[in-house]
Amino acid sequence: MKRKPIAVHVYAKDDLISDFLTNFLKTNPNIIPVPPSQPADAAIIQADLLSPAEQKVLQALAKYGTVLKVAEALHYSRGTVKVCLSRIYSKLKVKTAPQAVAIAMKYGLIRLED
Repeated sequence: MKRKPIAVHVYAKDDLISDFLTNFLKTNPNIIPVPPSQPADAAIIQADLLSPAEQKVLQALAKYGTVLKVAEALHYSRGTVKVCLSRIYSKLKVKTAPQAVAIAMKYGLIRLED
């Protein structure tokens, strides 16, 4: 009986690591790396994918919802928050704040506070 291939998302700090992991996974015929826009059975996430500052900003974004409120809550400039979010979007391969929060929560990178 032929096995169904396992679809896997890869999240890494930079393209070099992401490409390395993706190419390594491709050596196994039972694993298919897929982009985040497609459903996956599993994910490989680099352990220190987000810096502590990026985690803090993303956690605050989940709680407060806007760049301005995040900046005020963390005592950062709006520009600092925007730059941080840009790096987060790149690492998580998303384009919007809700997508970033959803991916981060799905894979345990952040959690909602009580």
